[in-house]
Amino acid sequence: MRKAACLASLMVVVATACARGTEAVSFDSPGFPPSRMEAGGRLVEDWGTLTVRLSGDGVADGPTTVEAVKLDDVIPAARASAARGAVKLISTAFRSPTFPGGVDVLTVRVEEVKSRPAEVTVGLDIAPSAHIGMRTVRIGGRTILTLPAEAVQQQELLEWGYCDEAVSLPGWAKPQGKCDPAFKNIRAGMGGVPIAYRFPIAAGGDAHVVLGLCESHWGESGQRPLVCRVEGAAPQQVDPVAKWGQHKPGLLVFAANDQNRDGKLEITVGTPPGALDRNPILNGIWIFAKGETPDLKKVLAGELNATALRYVDVGGDNDQSIFPPGKLEYRLKLPAGGAEELTFLVASPGGSAPVPETSAWTAETLRRAAREVWRDWPRK
Repeated sequence: MRKAACLASLMVVVATACARGTEAVSFDSPGFPPSRMEAGGRLVEDWGTLTVRLSGDGVADGPTTVEAVKLDDVIPAARASAARGAVKLISTAFRSPTFPGGVDVLTVRVEEVKSRPAEVTVGLDIAPSAHIGMRTVRIGGRTILTLPAEAVQQQELLEWGYCDEAVSLPGWAKPQGKCDPAFKNIRAGMGGVPIAYRFPIAAGGDAHVVLGLCESHWGESGQRPLVCRVEGAAPQQVDPVAKWGQHKPGLLVFAANDQNRDGKLEITVGTPPGALDRNPILNGIWIFAKGETPDLKKVLAGELNATALRYVDVGGDNDQSIFPPGKLEYRLKLPAGGAEELTFLVASPGGSAPVPETSAWTAETLRRAAREVWRDWPRK
């Protein structure tokens, strides 16, 4: 009887929640403006909206309930629960009080409910203008989303492009003398994140790689030394001002090789430990076939762009991310009765999502911070 009574009560609660399913639920942290979750589980922030969608084995349309919940008995949160045929989709979001604007933590949980294995795809709908990196998504210069580490390898990739958290700054440099237009633009690893590119190459293949650099911020040497690495070649450390001068374009040449024979050539630019300016920069990339030793004067002048296997105006018009724009999808394999979770860190109003390479925040520490704040906050 008790079980029957409990079941009846639960059915009433579910029915009531479904009736409230079109209402938005707001959540915040003391002193911060709120975010909200709307009908269908759509998360609304000051930069735009984030919608979780589901497709795959046995996935079907079904009702979605949005409700206010308390995590750890004290943290205000919004939760959307959706019946999707063979699976159940549960999205839960709360605010963590990080400086200066806080960050929202969104956990997406998918549960198999038909007692048979299922393969499903979790997709995030974001603005087409968003730039997707290895672990973050940006709109303009603002990091709006931090992606879960365990899902990085599942993302669909383009043939080539940057796979980093750096930012593109067209027109940043002021190169002097006749040179390729690429020297006017850069990507910059703000906060010390490395610049990283990946290009296709024959498995185990060789190539000549030329990197272009132009320092236009610092007028004296010793400020921004750079460490440039090309797969298969010895790394080169260079101080652009000491080697070429401020506003003076320069080139570095590498004999590249696909050492791990994965058909991908990796290029990175960072700064050495102790650098006064930790933000690496890069202006241009040229890749030439093995045995084709490039004339560097002609490369500098932009006369060999058409003969290069790949020419990239880094931070300019022909640059691109290796991740397709606006498309984030993660494939999950669920055992019978099993579940998987993905956790995303989302920029809340006035704030930014943390960059993993420069931040120690994790989903666990963010939840702990939220719990501690609300436990100490006077209860109404």
